[in-house]
Amino acid sequence: MQEPDDRMWRALLDFRARHGRRWKDALNLKWMNGDDEREPDSASLRMIRNQFGPSWLWDLPKLRLDNAARRLANLEKLPDMCACPHPETGGTIVIKRGETGYWPMPSLIAVDALNASLNATPAAIAAMQAGAMFGWHVRAADPDHYDAAGRRCHD
Repeated sequence: MQEPDDRMWRALLDFRARHGRRWKDALNLKWMNGDDEREPDSASLRMIRNQFGPSWLWDLPKLRLDNAARRLANLEKLPDMCACPHPETGGTIVIKRGETGYWPMPSLIAVDALNASLNATPAAIAAMQAGAMFGWHVRAADPDHYDAAGRRCHD
C-alpha cells in the first residue's frame, strides 16, 4: 500500500497535537461534516481521507505515527545531501536526505568542498549513513546522537 507523504504526516501530527487524545474521533467527524477544510493543512488532511480512507486512520498504530514524527524531526536537522566513503569499498558516495541507499560521487567534485557547501558536519554525515541504511526514523539517524567528530555518543 502507498505511504503518506511528509506533508500528510505533518498534517496528521499537527492535528493530533491540537486535538489531544481523541484526535482520530475529531478528524473523522470533521471529514464526515466537511469541517476539515477549516483546518490548517486541510488539503493534506483531505488527501489522506481520499487516498487512504477513514478505516486506514482507525487502523493507524500510535507507533507508526510516532516513527513518522521521529523521522521528520531527524530529517529537519540534516543537510540535503552529503558525501562520504562507502563502508565496504571505500569509494566516495553521495547520500540524499530521506532517501534509502546511495549514489556514486562524480569524480570532478571535491568531497570536502561539497560537504562544506552543504554544511554537512561529521555528526550529520554519520546520521545520514545510518538513515540511508536502517531508515530515517531510527535513533542513529539523529545527528544529536553523535559528537563533533561523528562518533556515536552513548545515551
